[in-house]
Amino acid sequence: MAAGGRPALSRGFAVASTDTGHQGRVFDGSFLADQQAALDFAYVAIGRVAQLAKQIVVSYYSKPANHSYFTGCSTGGREAMIMTQRYPSYFDGVISGAPAMRTGYSNLADRWMVTMLNRVAPKDPEGKPQAAKALTAGEKKTIMDALLEACDANDGLRDGAIWNPRDCRFDVKTLVCKAAKSDSCLTAEQAAAIEQGLAGPRTSRGAAVYSPFPWDTGLTAGGQGAIPGLLNPGPSPVGPPQTATEMDVDAAAAGIAGDPQVRLTDSTWINLSSFSAHGGKLLFFHGMSDPWFSALDTLDYYQRMTKSNGGLETVSPWSRIFLVPSMGHCGGGEGAMDNFDLLSAMVAWVERNQAPESVVATSRSKPGRSRPLCAYPKHAHYAGNGDPEKAENFVCRE
Repeated sequence: MAAGGRPALSRGFAVASTDTGHQGRVFDGSFLADQQAALDFAYVAIGRVAQLAKQIVVSYYSKPANHSYFTGCSTGGREAMIMTQRYPSYFDGVISGAPAMRTGYSNLADRWMVTMLNRVAPKDPEGKPQAAKALTAGEKKTIMDALLEACDANDGLRDGAIWNPRDCRFDVKTLVCKAAKSDSCLTAEQAAAIEQGLAGPRTSRGAAVYSPFPWDTGLTAGGQGAIPGLLNPGPSPVGPPQTATEMDVDAAAAGIAGDPQVRLTDSTWINLSSFSAHGGKLLFFHGMSDPWFSALDTLDYYQRMTKSNGGLETVSPWSRIFLVPSMGHCGGGEGAMDNFDLLSAMVAWVERNQAPESVVATSRSKPGRSRPLCAYPKHAHYAGNGDPEKAENFVCRE
């Protein structure tokens, strides 16, 4: 993952992976009924496999590995975080992509989005709302055209992507119809549903339960070969179809907070002093169009972790985060720069002390296009001259 098309094994690394002790469908959680299986999935298995892998390396090569690296995305990204939090001395470099670091709350946020869309969705013959039809194709295009008009050029170039999300100011309510309804505008109810859905669920006291989802180009993405965008929901991968138009957020959040098994897989510990003290390096990456786990939630963790460990000046020498415009969950997305080599960047950082200010990314869906992915809080900005399809003509700007 994040190896730029050159897997670690093909580079000569000794590689180990694990199914954490169970096999089955990706979202089949029946194994969690077994105590040891649940503990293995949460954190035990990855620690044991790491130790065994190191022993095998010593047995085969008659010496320990010079350096050890861990990389993963989604659940693998959560496991990468677990490595820095529970096993801080095991790895020299850790790469965490789109981490499923608190799935109870992210699942709640996804259900909340569908609940909001259900409020404005047409009903099927049985009277149940069809969230996937809450917005027509024309209405989705209207939303995306307006978003790009507001935010695309903030990075110095109109290229169909939002590379400067911090300066993106978009208010969906500006699309509310001023005359007769057509696909070129939204009803007030549609705009409210979208705004509230992306803002994330809040308790009756106004406390955020999960981070907002960012405005990005993948919000209306289709599901062919990729996970559908939040404004184009398909069947839920984690349960039955969602048909509710109301949600008791207080009760739902309390249920998650009070369920130790759900919280067992959380990876939100922010004291990484032991990991950093032994020279460990930590990189995060997350697609801004990820519909399952908000990139802003990973960014929120990074900012809290940074504050807890001495501030950005203290932490940036050993941890950085890269946000990837247009990219969905761990990859994919129309026009996304989803092919990049963070593994080489990590090796250079650990072994040659070359901190990654940026890495060059290319697009699988738009061959020939490249951009620098810049370490947050900087973003890729077109320098104003040269081929706009080439990364060399962009600079990292704050």
